[in-house]
Amino acid sequence: MIVLDVNLPDGNGFDFCRETKERRPDTAIIFLTANDMESDMLKGYELGADDYVTKPFPMSVFQKKLAVMLGRLEKQSSGDCYEDGALTINFPEMTAALSGEPLVFTPLEYRLLKVMTKNPRIVLTRQVLLEKLWDADGNFVDEHALTSAISRVRNKIETDGRQYIKTVYGMGYMWIGGSQK
Repeated sequence: MIVLDVNLPDGNGFDFCRETKERRPDTAIIFLTANDMESDMLKGYELGADDYVTKPFPMSVFQKKLAVMLGRLEKQSSGDCYEDGALTINFPEMTAALSGEPLVFTPLEYRLLKVMTKNPRIVLTRQVLLEKLWDADGNFVDEHALTSAISRVRNKIETDGRQYIKTVYGMGYMWIGGSQK
């Protein structure tokens, strides 16, 4: 979450808001400013701000606004995890553990796991996976990198007879979520 003024010493809060929302659209932004013109308020909301608070303001009201916003963000991010009793993945924090032991994944592997866990028991073709793993910076994942990433993920999580990723020959892969082999 960002609490932002319109008047910044080295720039403009509206520009910063626009750039932030382009890069990270899920970032919550609250403007806290002396600019109380209706046109400024509307511009802030049009750029994606979640709230626009003008000075002077009661501190108790602002604290309540922050608490509500943080509660909403926590609810949104808590649904962004995978848990099956053995494997735990927290995508926002980029942390994972298998049977309580920490796992280390690359950003590509986290993106791959997120796509797969959000589409359980659905065959994801190689083409679909390649399209979904194309990131905002234009870094493309080729088929060899995809195969390598799947193999690395399997080596990290498929232990003790558990299988998480099923290869559907000639089609792609399917998340089966820790089935016994």
